[in-house]
Amino acid sequence: MRREPEEDFGNIEYKTKLIDKDMSRIESLATQMRFRCDEGHGEAIYVIGITDSGKNVGLEEKEFEESFLNLSKAAKMNKYTLSILSKKSVDKKKYIYELLIREKNDSKYIDIKVAVAGQVDSGKSTLISVLTRGKNDDGRGSARLSVFNFRHEIVSGRTSSIAQHILGFDDKGNIINYLNSRDMHKKSWPEIVRESSKIVSFFDLCGHEKYLKTTIRGITSTFPDVCFIIIGGNMGVSRTTREHIFLCTTLHIPFCIIVSKIDICKNRKKVFRETIRQIKSLLKLPGISRVPYKINTKDDVILSCKNIDTESIAPIFYVSNVTGYGLNLVKTFLNLTKKTINNKGPNLDKVEMYIDTTFWVHGVGTVVGGQLLSGVIKIGDQLLLGPNQGKYVKVQVKSIHCKRVPMEEVTCGRYVCLALKKIDRKNIRRGNVIIGLKGKQRAVWEFDADVTVLKSHSTTIRPNYEPLIHTRSIRQTAKLIEISSKSDARITSKNIGKQILRTGDKGRVKFRFLYRAEYIKPGYKILMAEGRVKIVGVIKNIFEK
Repeated sequence: MRREPEEDFGNIEYKTKLIDKDMSRIESLATQMRFRCDEGHGEAIYVIGITDSGKNVGLEEKEFEESFLNLSKAAKMNKYTLSILSKKSVDKKKYIYELLIREKNDSKYIDIKVAVAGQVDSGKSTLISVLTRGKNDDGRGSARLSVFNFRHEIVSGRTSSIAQHILGFDDKGNIINYLNSRDMHKKSWPEIVRESSKIVSFFDLCGHEKYLKTTIRGITSTFPDVCFIIIGGNMGVSRTTREHIFLCTTLHIPFCIIVSKIDICKNRKKVFRETIRQIKSLLKLPGISRVPYKINTKDDVILSCKNIDTESIAPIFYVSNVTGYGLNLVKTFLNLTKKTINNKGPNLDKVEMYIDTTFWVHGVGTVVGGQLLSGVIKIGDQLLLGPNQGKYVKVQVKSIHCKRVPMEEVTCGRYVCLALKKIDRKNIRRGNVIIGLKGKQRAVWEFDADVTVLKSHSTTIRPNYEPLIHTRSIRQTAKLIEISSKSDARITSKNIGKQILRTGDKGRVKFRFLYRAEYIKPGYKILMAEGRVKIVGVIKNIFEK
């Protein structure tokens, strides 16, 4: 069996064998290892027993022992940890080994963001609680009580806000949150952060249809590396589930299907089979085109982790939050999953942070939270906040917290909370942006966008149509001013040249925000999803007044 040839970039390295290596060769090996780990944001996978062209040749156990020793020396030079992932047989004496190399650094960690979506009552909050607490559910929803934000969520049993929880792994892949299922000590976030080399941040999204706008904001503003779509094995595929998968495909977010409640499907096999059939049919639809890949073993997990960012497969896990069935495979996936390519290459000079929440802390003052998309923020920095009425105000950072840990400075790619001096919370809104003093103070009312109408109702989309625009943490109604160019999906259509768009059409359109100017830039993706209307696009030009 031949694999894909080795790529010059990425965090996967092929080696035939590493024997009879002197110290200079090991030093060059350490340099190469550092490059691969930098490509993987702190971790890499080495496959031993394979040529650069992808041919499986294997190596004997004695050869592997020497190769492993040489790799360990190179890893020690970089302060990396080496662990064996898998061992596969080529013939009776030769094997192929897959190794995980992870950076061990007390001052930083690998940060993975996972959005958890799915229909209401499918078990999203329960799954997050079981993964982060290490204690199975009792079958009556006791586990989810520990992850809700508000009292009304506890009463109704339904998530109506965006909750955040973390799961930590050490350099060897062991879970930090708890030692074992009987460990009653509940570790705080600072303890987990201090002891972890890799942290998975879960964003628990809403499942009820009436909270769809909150779910859209959660997915567009958190920039997840992967999304978990939870589907109850006894519930089938609902309209809400289709909406969430639509969001992942249009925003190019890799996703996994997790079929929950396996324990209660033993007596409902007919319903369970119908649910699996609906899932496979949904994944094969045009626009999604994913290969359903059932996860049975650890080897399946490794394969899916290496290929999920290609957007060609959709791993399917089967779990039970009551019995614990399948949870170990989910934990292994979280331990091995990598950051997406879109998060690479941040601009460390220009600060850009979108605000998605504000609150007031007694004794501290106004605090804002959001994703730091680029730049570095330090305590005492003076920054600009806006636009409000088209203007920006100067603010100063009093303190910084990331995952409830106080920090002197924070780099991009993380969700951060900033305490700001001398500013009233009433003057800050969701969708505001924080930029550096030298940043361009954009206040955009009108913009051009290339849009594609994926689905619409019986009426047409024409000038004066007023959809709700979603981009980053911005959510505002805009008016369609004009359609400057369009590509009709129906060649024989009578509507060619007219100012209308229907299902399948593409065009360049101009929008104007109705209520306030926003900070947007060319290249931002926009999303309009109201009822049956589904429109996606990319901002091309902005017009500032």
